[in-house]
Amino acid sequence: MEKQILVVEEVAELLRVDKQRIYELVRSNLLPVIRLGERQYRFDAVAIRNWIERGGNAEVKND
Repeated sequence: MEKQILVVEEVAELLRVDKQRIYELVRSNLLPVIRLGERQYRFDAVAIRNWIERGGNAEVKND
């Protein structure tokens, strides 16, 4: 099964926040992210759903 990868706009829509809030969460290590260089981010849909289920407030270890 292939992983579903989301972009910032999709995560913002899912969480019903603006894109700037997503960037803030990434910079604070509060949202699981896949970094593609310095300024490009992608998100694993399963990791985002798990983050939401945990209440969205646990610090995330982004490797």
